[in-house]
Amino acid sequence: MTDPQAGAEFTALDNMPFHLASVEPIRQVVAGLEGSCLDPGGRLTDLTPREHLARNAALFTAGGSLAREFWADTALGSRIQGTSARTATPVEMIDLCSMTCNTVLGVNDPWVKLRQAAFLLSPQPHYLPARIGSDLFYRVAHRILGRLDRFGAPGDFVINLRQCNGSDAVELALHAAWLAARGTPRRRRLATFRGAYHGESILASLVCEDDPAYGSGRALVDRVDNVVRFPSPRCDDGGTLSAESLATLDALERDGEEYFAVLVEPVQWRNSVHAVPLEFLRRLREVCTRKSICLVFDEVQNAFGYTGTIFFAESSGVCPDIVATGKALTSGHGALAIVVARREFAEVEPPFGSKTNSGDMLSFVAVDAVLDRLTGMLPEEFAALPAWLPPGLVADLRGGLLDTAYPRVAGMLADFLAELQHRFPALVGPASGLGLVRGVAMLGEDGRPSGDVAGEVADACLKHGVYVRRAGHCVYLKPSLSTTEADLELAGARLAATFEDVLHRAARKEPR
Repeated sequence: MTDPQAGAEFTALDNMPFHLASVEPIRQVVAGLEGSCLDPGGRLTDLTPREHLARNAALFTAGGSLAREFWADTALGSRIQGTSARTATPVEMIDLCSMTCNTVLGVNDPWVKLRQAAFLLSPQPHYLPARIGSDLFYRVAHRILGRLDRFGAPGDFVINLRQCNGSDAVELALHAAWLAARGTPRRRRLATFRGAYHGESILASLVCEDDPAYGSGRALVDRVDNVVRFPSPRCDDGGTLSAESLATLDALERDGEEYFAVLVEPVQWRNSVHAVPLEFLRRLREVCTRKSICLVFDEVQNAFGYTGTIFFAESSGVCPDIVATGKALTSGHGALAIVVARREFAEVEPPFGSKTNSGDMLSFVAVDAVLDRLTGMLPEEFAALPAWLPPGLVADLRGGLLDTAYPRVAGMLADFLAELQHRFPALVGPASGLGLVRGVAMLGEDGRPSGDVAGEVADACLKHGVYVRRAGHCVYLKPSLSTTEADLELAGARLAATFEDVLHRAARKEPR
């Protein structure tokens, strides 16, 4: 291929995931590293996975810091090749949860890695302190801000790119909203919603409702007295807003002058992947506008591709005053979170908003490359693509995966969930969520949704070679845009084996 335009007849269906090192010009570079300490295929340690696991007692905590039984060796797209740490047998894992929330493009996306490799080969500094500027910093900022242009005039929104993770972004968003209300001392209340999850920082955990299944997460401070936790917004069986949801709107209308912000997740993933009704968000937006309350969307779980757009506002038409998001920005290729705010909420005070991650240029390269993948490249840069790129990747970079892959993967996922419900009606209940952020209820022996069964299924799935998470009484699925029909076919077979095991144990009354 001599012209990037020549790939136009290819679609995402023709472009199976591939490792960057499989492209011939890159292979030549990799070959020069073979046998050296830079060999990409070289082992990092001489210990076996089982020997590493025996050292768990040396790790700091008994939770997330511990290595799991599955040991990853290589990965591509939605597939992870690894080893059972205890039996040393090879295992192929199908990732149906995008590593929970990081990898919207799947693992080892070739374009993101190529962009980062090109940057590392350049003489540009890989790290810059906050007081030294870079065109990359501003390029990324303007590309992201452009997604919200239709919700105001140019310059109505501003961005902070200095956060390390979603918890940081939520904390900064609340700080900005609090600071904007300092001229009205009555505005001390924060409205949140039961079932929400806003991160692991002290502030984020304080504004969330305690969940015994996950622990309270409280540290240093036991409670705050200005957080009002309203019921999770829902519709009744007829599709209209529930009486509780209407009462929430009435309370905010009545007491709005006492609130500085409302914090809401468009999709409450820990609350059994509950999507907040769009009608509630529209009416909430109207109340917040009338009462001058800052409306904050926590989009750490759903932004950057998982509901078909970069921000939820683009698909819903409901635009908050502040958006906080992270993780999927870099698709797992760096730590970065952002806060996008209307200009009246742009003021922050030190040390807020000045995290040292502001200098990690590789994360900026990654989010710029992810935007290329999701929404398409800038036309002048697309015209200058190297001729040796695979045609399928070139075609995807023309228009973006949100136009090509997203409808396909979302449709496959909907069919996938319907088939599971059809095959296992005694165990698989209704689906929840939206787009690629989905849950499927797990039913107990009484036919009611069961968090215990969801936890059992999630644990069993890992042993059967499928990565999912428990979310309330649901199994949480969040496939990446690299997911193929073959991936879902294999995952379906393994989930079926998992469900059959769970039903068999239940029939025999075996302990979990």
